[in-house]
Amino acid sequence: MLVQEQFAISGIPMQYAQPGKTTASPRPVSAPLQERLSMIHKFAFRRLTSRGIVSRAAMALALAGGALVATSAQAQDYSRGFRSAYAPVAEMTSGETPDWAGARDKFDSVLAAISNDDDRNAAGNLALMIGNNLNDPAWQRRGLELMLQSGKVEPERIGQFQFFVGNLAYNAKDFAAARTALTAALAAGYTENDPQGLIIETYLQEDDVAGAVAYIEQLQPEFAAAGRTIPVTWIERTLGAAYSNDMYDESIALSKALVQADPSSGGWLKSLQVVGAIRQLDPQVELDLLRLMRETKALSNRAEYVRYIEALDPRIMSNEVLPVLNEAAAAGLIDTGDNYYVEVKSIADSRASSDRSNPDATFSEGQSGDALDAMGSANVLWSIGDFARAETLYQAAADKGGDVNEAMTRKGMAQVKQGKYAEAIETLGQVTGPRKPVAEMWALYAQQQAG
Repeated sequence: MLVQEQFAISGIPMQYAQPGKTTASPRPVSAPLQERLSMIHKFAFRRLTSRGIVSRAAMALALAGGALVATSAQAQDYSRGFRSAYAPVAEMTSGETPDWAGARDKFDSVLAAISNDDDRNAAGNLALMIGNNLNDPAWQRRGLELMLQSGKVEPERIGQFQFFVGNLAYNAKDFAAARTALTAALAAGYTENDPQGLIIETYLQEDDVAGAVAYIEQLQPEFAAAGRTIPVTWIERTLGAAYSNDMYDESIALSKALVQADPSSGGWLKSLQVVGAIRQLDPQVELDLLRLMRETKALSNRAEYVRYIEALDPRIMSNEVLPVLNEAAAAGLIDTGDNYYVEVKSIADSRASSDRSNPDATFSEGQSGDALDAMGSANVLWSIGDFARAETLYQAAADKGGDVNEAMTRKGMAQVKQGKYAEAIETLGQVTGPRKPVAEMWALYAQQQAG
């Protein structure tokens, strides 16, 4: 009599948290996905006689949407020794009261009898059924791995099986194995549930932050080619780990990745705050970072506005100080009645009209003087919004032996303000040293503005 038994994968898989979730650890699959998986695995076998498996017995893995697939004996090539070892263990799993624990305890005899890939596939099937019925993830993984090793899994199911193995390995804290299986799932074309997110988490669980960063950088062109951006939650999780471990280069790289994934003011706020905090910046370097925060509407607290104003100096850059001061007041971050506001505004007001009165003279002074004169005049012209002539003088400051990195950063910024995005990107790309991360963030902004 043919006996057909049906088994569901009830304990797998677990999936990585979807974008928007704050948790970084795997979560149970959603109900619809669990229902879809519940009929993925079926197994048919005949009752066994003392001669072993009957020659035309059906013993096959069914992987197609819940329909039982019975493969004829002619398509199988089970070894004689395997049939003898398999029969009594398989018999324990049949009937109204199957003894799954007993089958588990006797499974080693089945494993030892494997002589070919058909044997291995059938043994994996049995191991998976044992794991499902005993709710034992280790046995589920063992069965799936045996079936994959057999080479008998249909090509269209390999990625799915590898994904399950990766999740089971992750839950068992076997992170290297999880990464290998998840990578294989992707290679086989499986993209449901974004296996890449769990791969990132395997690196982080091993405290290999550099590995996670390198993997995110690898994903960026792949996602871009597919018209996607890397989920912000993956980047933020990795950025938090990098920042906590004082990993400067990795934090900067992830700050850039975050802005590319989330170009909103919120994304810029998080990214630029990291750039400003991971290492203490010289006030003039920080000034250009704060200018970008203002440009992207990412200034968020009184301390940032105060540092911005003090780096400008109301005696020198009064025409930039005043709008910044007014913005802080409008945002409720600086009270118009407190002494700081009153003092700064008084100084800036006394200088602003003078600086605006004769920009031609300011420009001429910068052209005829030395590098410091050129830089000072360029800064004043920037503050009154004369970005074209400021650009010219920043280049002059560099040509006259001034701080090339400062001059090129601000020249590139002036080009951004004029909408000369391609030129700005080229200019900012010349910046090295401590200013480089700030210049790179301005270049990213230019890329976004260019569309």
